[in-house]
Amino acid sequence: MTGLRLDLMATPGDGLSRVLDSSRGYLADSDRPSVGYLPAAALDAAFFLEETRSWFSEVAAVELLDPVSMDRASILRMLDQITLLYVPGGNTFVLTDRLQQAGLMAEIAQRVRHGLPLIGFSAGAVLCGMDILNSNDGNVCGCRDFAGLGLVPFSLNVHFLSRDARPERDERIAAYHAFHRMPVLALEDDAHLHVDDAQIDLVEGTAWLFDGSGTRASYRGTP
Repeated sequence: MTGLRLDLMATPGDGLSRVLDSSRGYLADSDRPSVGYLPAAALDAAFFLEETRSWFSEVAAVELLDPVSMDRASILRMLDQITLLYVPGGNTFVLTDRLQQAGLMAEIAQRVRHGLPLIGFSAGAVLCGMDILNSNDGNVCGCRDFAGLGLVPFSLNVHFLSRDARPERDERIAAYHAFHRMPVLALEDDAHLHVDDAQIDLVEGTAWLFDGSGTRASYRGTP
């Protein structure tokens, strides 16, 4: 049984370069590689669909997964057929609420834990944490359940800011830690985490770990 295989980023790179580079290793061994594209964090269900198909055209077919317009059974069948799940950015609360309403959170987590590779950036990365409370987005949809997929042992924050603008973000994370003990991993825009089962490596960029005691330390990955 294959374990977790994740690539989590704050940004996808120019022309999706960081996402595409990570995808190739997952898709190379498949006779009919396919990417399940889950842009449910965007208000438009077909957000960048044609552009994404164009970017992936040389490596895989792209299938849209839309929890708003598609029935649950169809999405579950597609999750069992795709080679890779790709979750881009947008509003993390909208993404989570739509997956919850469709009854897909546990189903996605289970498949990823059993070997379905997942690449996520921005909201797609935050979704993979233990909760989504460190999202930078407004809870415009009234999401009431803030659990993430629980695939990494942190609450994730993305687009961690430049040095001069960090105090406000530091204060927000400190306020989170007044109520929650979960460590927070904050990814700068150049950060790229690779997860291979229990091993978590920062393969590119800068990330910061807030352990709940008021300490912020540079994060390089699991020992």
